[in-house]
Amino acid sequence: MNHEEKVLEKLPPRGIFPVEAPRYPNLWFLVSEKLALRREYLYALRWLMGLLERELGLRDTFESGLENGNLLRLLENPGEGSDFQARMGPFQPYTDAATPALSHRHQVHARFYVSPLIQSGHGRIDGSLVIPASVHYEVATEEPVHPYVDTCPLCGITGEYALPVDRKSQDYCQKIHDPLGLEAILYGRIRGREIPGGDGGRIPCVSDLERFCDCRIADVRSGTPHGSTRLAVVTLGPRG
Repeated sequence: MNHEEKVLEKLPPRGIFPVEAPRYPNLWFLVSEKLALRREYLYALRWLMGLLERELGLRDTFESGLENGNLLRLLENPGEGSDFQARMGPFQPYTDAATPALSHRHQVHARFYVSPLIQSGHGRIDGSLVIPASVHYEVATEEPVHPYVDTCPLCGITGEYALPVDRKSQDYCQKIHDPLGLEAILYGRIRGREIPGGDGGRIPCVSDLERFCDCRIADVRSGTPHGSTRLAVVTLGPRG
C-alpha cells in the first residue's frame, strides 16, 4: 500500500457529515499538533484559517459590504450543511464576444466541515488535526450567470472537461467544478495555465505555503472515496 492509499484509508466515513452536504469533502488539511496551541483542534483551525486568509486571500467576502450584524446572520448561511465558507476571487474574467451576457468572473469557493469531526471523534489522524473542505471553481456569486456557463473555456463543459453531465445529480460539480477548484487552490492554475494575480504573476496557492512550514500535497485522481473524481490531502507540519 502506497502513501496515498494509506492516507485515504484513514479519512473519516461519509456518514459523519450532515445529509445537507451533497458531496464528500475533496480537500483535507492535516495540521500537525505541533503547530497548534496546546495541540488543540480549534487552535489548529485558527492557525490554518489565519494562514489561508493571509497568504492565499481565502476569506469570507460574500457579504463584505454589510455591517449590520443581524442582517449578516440572515445572509451568511454557508450552505450545504457546512460550518463556514470562504473564497478566492472574484478573479479571472472571461469575455464572451459572441454573447456578452455570458461574460463573467470566477471564484474558488470553499465550504468547511469541522463540527462533524469534533462530534464524532475523527478530528485526529496520526498526530495531525483534520480539517476538511469542499472546494470548487465556478462563476462568481456576483455574476447573473452564477454558477454555470457551459461554454466557458475555463469553468464550463469544454476541452478535457467536455464530459456527459446528469444535471439532476452532482455530476457538474464532481466532474468539472470540484477538480478545477483543487487545481486552482493547490497550484494556482486552471486547465494547466496559471491564474493571473493582481501583481502580474499568478495567484497564491497552497503549494506556496512551503515558505512557512513543511507542506506536502497528496493529489489523488484515481481510487478516491465516495464519488470524488479528485481529492487532495495537504499535510502541514513544522520545518525539520
